[in-house]
Amino acid sequence: METKPSGNAMLQQANQLWDLLDGLSEDSPEVYQKFIQHQLQEGIKQFTPPDPHTCFLTRILEPHEKLLYVNLCKWTRIPVPESDCNPIPLGGGKLEEIVEGTDIYSVTDIAYNPDVLKRGSKDPAEMDQLVLLAIKYIEEQFRVRLSYSYTTLPATLKGSIRKMKERLTGISAATQSGEEIATGSVDSLLKQLTRLSVGNTKCKENPDPIQLLTDISQPKKPGLIEEISSTERDSGGNQLATPEYEMSLIKDESGKPRALQLSVELPRLSSIVECDLSVSEDDLVIDVPGIYKLELNLQVAVNQDSVSAKFSKRTHILSVMMAIK
Repeated sequence: METKPSGNAMLQQANQLWDLLDGLSEDSPEVYQKFIQHQLQEGIKQFTPPDPHTCFLTRILEPHEKLLYVNLCKWTRIPVPESDCNPIPLGGGKLEEIVEGTDIYSVTDIAYNPDVLKRGSKDPAEMDQLVLLAIKYIEEQFRVRLSYSYTTLPATLKGSIRKMKERLTGISAATQSGEEIATGSVDSLLKQLTRLSVGNTKCKENPDPIQLLTDISQPKKPGLIEEISSTERDSGGNQLATPEYEMSLIKDESGKPRALQLSVELPRLSSIVECDLSVSEDDLVIDVPGIYKLELNLQVAVNQDSVSAKFSKRTHILSVMMAIK
């Protein structure tokens, strides 16, 4: 059973904290100033509420089929990836069932750092990967099976901002187990001050807040297919099959067609080196020797030089983005 610190213990920690602060301010004024500024900046991040960014609709397939609305939110409390090759952190709220008359559906919320969503807004293929990552997180977190087909809705939020914030309040860190994640906790401050007081002149970052270490990585200069690393492997037979796919037409704000987006499910593909992707102005071919082959005639002419693709070894979905001429 977890025991809470007594009043005397908390007072002792507070005194220790003040002693360390006093010593640091006298011995290393510059480090002390940086530490205080860092704590103020982190405090602002922690208390800044999440904001709605995008809402998409998909379906829960198992255990019971129903509609699922997912609010993608921007939240400064979620850190950015440490580098382009590091996993993308995210936070997830509670899964709530809503009953409106005879309609029953579910709503949940996924939070990313604002900079991550900003990049996704400029790159439809990257936004598609953020959506697929959110779907995978929901499946693992709530033990449900979802459809990987989704529709982006005009509204940025399903439900109210208040309910969205309430669901995200119960957010849990994927790398923490019941630990307090407030950056202002006495234990966290004491650990940082102890490091600083023994000669470390660089202000250490607080433990990352709410995050899920995903399997998405983003090399700065990807090839045509950017592989998203994973340790999962699926072993299947070599029977040639036509994979399931979905083609979507992406329009700009004026309603003018801007790009074609293709999502292909390749569950038996273990490595991207086994897959050949060929795109011409009016057709597309995906060939996985001995396993899959997909040939499509494109309804509109596309720009071959602007084709981009990403393959997730986590979800086994290949996403191809083709700009329309």
